[in-house]
Amino acid sequence: MTAMAAPIVPGKEDVWRAWMAELTGPRKAELSASNDRHGLTAHHAWLQANPDGSHVAIVVHDGPGADAYLGSMAQSTDAFDQWFIGKVAEVHGMDLGGPLPPPAEQVL
Repeated sequence: MTAMAAPIVPGKEDVWRAWMAELTGPRKAELSASNDRHGLTAHHAWLQANPDGSHVAIVVHDGPGADAYLGSMAQSTDAFDQWFIGKVAEVHGMDLGGPLPPPAEQVL
């Protein structure tokens, strides 16, 4: 299992919510297929508002492919995965094609 806090670009909270609605609605089967391809058994996200008004997504990837998930997605040529990577860039400002963020350090 991996967990990360992914900052949301200021002003993109509604875009994030719409993206999550797509993933739990019309694109749910595509997300499930993507998770299967990348060895995830669960993919969860929570929206966290911070006291300063900023937001982060708390994201958990579970399954045998969790540790390699971001790198695996970055190399994927699947149409859904490419769409997903584009949303990550738009909403979180992360380019999965570049250096990946370090994994979260578990301390408890």
